[in-house]
Amino acid sequence: MKAINIINFKLRSLATTLLLSLALALFGNATQVLAHGGEDHGDEKPKTTTTKAGTISRTARLGDFEIMLKHSPLEPDAAATARLFITRFATNEPVSDANPAIEIESASSMVTEIPVEKTDAVGGYIARIPALPEGTYTVRTRATAGGKTNTATFSGVKILHQEAAAETGSSWTQTALMVMLFLVALVLFGGLAYFALRVFKNKPLGEETVSA
Repeated sequence: MKAINIINFKLRSLATTLLLSLALALFGNATQVLAHGGEDHGDEKPKTTTTKAGTISRTARLGDFEIMLKHSPLEPDAAATARLFITRFATNEPVSDANPAIEIESASSMVTEIPVEKTDAVGGYIARIPALPEGTYTVRTRATAGGKTNTATFSGVKILHQEAAAETGSSWTQTALMVMLFLVALVLFGGLAYFALRVFKNKPLGEETVSA
């Protein structure tokens, strides 16, 4: 009987440890998801990051080049200025003869050319984004050098009022937290049910006497 009780105690301890580890893993993953504003797909694919100050950086590799397009959040019906930087991917050396071009396409396939001006800084350019309606757009950036043209495509570029964007982000955060809490509650319930089943199956006979 003592051996059975020891085994039950070890099983309960192991199950408790597993449940706590699972709960910590769930909360840890939720924190990481909520903390990262951009998604990194590797050097070969475009990626987007947002700083705490709200500056959005879109980077992509174009052959031997790497381009970075930086701008503030885009508001509907308001012109904006973006900065474009082109460097060599291997050395991060600024490129002065990349001849960049930028266009933005709406969901209705309307394409708008974005004027690009060279700055005094090598590899640096200014892009003048005109006032555009609210919506989701695709931005294409081309760089031409040595007779070869490469294009980077940034999809899902949103132009919307920042109040609406903040509300959307807050709603998503609340939904994610609710889902995580539900999963944790489900795991804990399953653990309690497991404990109850183990105790029931291994309940000692106590002082009862078995007669033939």
